[in-house]
Amino acid sequence: MKYLFLFLIFTFGLILSSLGIALVIRSGLGVGPGDSVAVGISMHTPLTVGTILIIAFILLLLLNARLEHKRPQYESLIPIILRGVTVDFFLYNMLGNAQYDAWYAQWGIFSLGLITMAVGIALYLRTPFPRIPLDHFMMIMNKRSKQSKSSVRIFTESFLALIGYLLGAPVGIGTLIVALGLGPFIQITYHWASPIAHLWHESAQQKSKA
Repeated sequence: MKYLFLFLIFTFGLILSSLGIALVIRSGLGVGPGDSVAVGISMHTPLTVGTILIIAFILLLLLNARLEHKRPQYESLIPIILRGVTVDFFLYNMLGNAQYDAWYAQWGIFSLGLITMAVGIALYLRTPFPRIPLDHFMMIMNKRSKQSKSSVRIFTESFLALIGYLLGAPVGIGTLIVALGLGPFIQITYHWASPIAHLWHESAQQKSKA
């Protein structure tokens, strides 16, 4: 029963983070660094942002396996597909016709998106289920470099923002804020979500004693 509850948290976290991504994109203040590459490619191809994310994550899945010298985590296809499908749903359906011209509306939607992204990512990272390859990549870099999660994310997303800018994506002040602010927000929320980790550790211990 606990694992079912954890899976629901995992799914909710992924969907919540996808909503955050879509909100930031629709705010008009600049797309998130990691998503700027997908947005930039979508501007030059008939592919949707979600489809590009799925393709990119599969390639990163293979890279992670090579870095860890392990088999590819094919079970990560679940969050990969869920992320791509839900981003497209929020971006092209739920928020498809949304336009925010007033500055206070743009900043309100952007702030909501940033917080939603951070909470969603922290929630699903606290569960024992497969991660989005980009987040897993950052966890690998966190262990290898012995730097904080926020530092690794800031460096990685700044690099991705540069690629997105070169592709013509709408990289703006919002992109910089996501690059500098998302990591610390995740770090804080990740700490607050520690009871979730305790829940599945307890489940694992009970299972080993049985």
